[in-house]
Amino acid sequence: MNKSLIKNSLFYNKFQDQINTFPELSKGDRVIVSVSGGLDSITLLLLLHELDFFNLVVVHVNHKIRTESDHDERFVKDLCDELRVPFYQKSLEPKNRNKNHSIEEWARKERYSFLNDIIDTKECKWIMTAHHSNDQVETILMNLSRQAGVTGLRGIAKERDKVLRPMLEFSKKEIKDFSKKVGYEYCEDLTNLDTTIPRNFLRQNILMPWEKESPEVING
Repeated sequence: MNKSLIKNSLFYNKFQDQINTFPELSKGDRVIVSVSGGLDSITLLLLLHELDFFNLVVVHVNHKIRTESDHDERFVKDLCDELRVPFYQKSLEPKNRNKNHSIEEWARKERYSFLNDIIDTKECKWIMTAHHSNDQVETILMNLSRQAGVTGLRGIAKERDKVLRPMLEFSKKEIKDFSKKVGYEYCEDLTNLDTTIPRNFLRQNILMPWEKESPEVING
């Protein structure tokens, strides 16, 4: 990984601009970064580390759903050791989940519960997640499929309570292009190819072909 390429990129400059849209942030704030090990969250962590404006804390939740989940946990921990960022982890037990909730709903609920535990016990001020504009489009379409109506068009909030999402203005393509330019590693989640999961079905069969035909659909 060529770290000098991070600060010399237009992507980094755009990220700085997005951070500046949160006037409540102050230099030295203790900020939790939710890191799964995937492309998006690793990108967020590296950007914040190069920004060198906050005191970072990384939180990783091992959902124990995939065979690769332990590898992902080790990858994130090793990266945190390299960056000298505090690392907090929690492993879940899928067999204990409420069967009335989908595995995705259960995982999300457990993840945010742990994030909120850490924000209280480690005296942090903010949580940052790596949601981007493709996630936003998927969420809006998912909400419409659930008949959420006009309310569903709100999608993912850029800021809600203590959760901030500074990458909502970035597309997945921008993030991938940035990672290729800088050359950093991340974990691949093969379950993203599983179209029996509703969000993946929408992404693979609707949004990706739509974006191929109309590249401006994400910005729109």
